[in-house]
Amino acid sequence: MKTALITGASSGIGAAFARELAACQTDLILVARSQDKLQRLAEQLQEKFQIRTEIILQDLTQTGAARSLYDAIAQKDGR
Repeated sequence: MKTALITGASSGIGAAFARELAACQTDLILVARSQDKLQRLAEQLQEKFQIRTEIILQDLTQTGAARSLYDAIAQKDGR
């Protein structure tokens, strides 16, 4: 199965992309600052579409955030 990385996934366009990709049976790595919103979205998408989701809390406006995100994904399983 394919996996997509979605930043800003807790609301707005990021959440909309997550829903569309989940409907296409794409596993998701959801990234944003809000743990509660990300967790709720991940659980909803898993239940409705039977996909795998992972959440990563990251503020991408911070210096070094992109590298930190890359490292977190590589550490999980390299997808």
